Amino acid sequence: MQESFVRMYQYRLPFLQGELAHLPKPLTLADLMPLDHYHYCGTAAIDYAIARLGLSQQSHVLDIGSGVGGTARYLAWKLGCAVTGLELQSQLCQMAVELTERTGLSKQVKFIQGDILQGLPRQFDAWLSLLVFLHIPDRQTLFSQCAAVLKPAGNFYIEDYVQIQPLTSEEIQTLEQVVACPGLPTITTYQQHLEQAGFGQITCENVTPLWRDWVQQRLIQFQRKQDYYRQKHGDELVQSYLDFYQAVADLFTGGNVGGVRIWGRLLP
Repeated sequence: MQESFVRMYQYRLPFLQGELAHLPKPLTLADLMPLDHYHYCGTAAIDYAIARLGLSQQSHVLDIGSGVGGTARYLAWKLGCAVTGLELQSQLCQMAVELTERTGLSKQVKFIQGDILQGLPRQFDAWLSLLVFLHIPDRQTLFSQCAAVLKPAGNFYIEDYVQIQPLTSEEIQTLEQVVACPGLPTITTYQQHLEQAGFGQITCENVTPLWRDWVQQRLIQFQRKQDYYRQKHGDELVQSYLDFYQAVADLFTGGNVGGVRIWGRLLP
């Protein structure tokens, strides 16, 4: 899984760096929004999470799997709250720091290069994680550590892949080799894993139709601009995106892979 995980993200930084070359040194969030969100549905998804988490200016939020920092920066800009991003890959974390400095949000947003499975101090009012946990097979350790970072009665929010129906052998292979996803729980199993770690008041929302349409539109839009992107970034990089976007669209079209939004809180 580690090899496919690294491969999945290796083409994103060169693409981002190529796009940044045409932007001014001081950046706005509007400049970055087409580039720095690796989850689905853009800032609308973050707004939805904000409402479910009940966040305010006083909140200290942990973004688990923060990538290049788009979600963390948006939270800080929208609410004025403190945000810590935790990112496993050092090169993504470094880019997150750079982009946050260029947007003038470094006082509110901090990044840590590290692994949630190794834990962090209990200091957060809430955490969220968008399309990250599908890469992590050790759910027992994962959710135990996610519980340990929250203050008493702290809230959480997740967006992730789930299994809707039994997967075909081809889908299993695509998930493992292309999406770096070694296995998918059902929604029911996902909720059970969270409950075993001490979370409660859990709500699960099946968003499969929404995500199916979104990933299909993402593919179509990229296909329409591929000639422009090829001139700008080269054939190999653009083909990596096309292959990945097509594979994800096929997974959701097949009807066995779906998406879920889950939120709740740490029980006393």
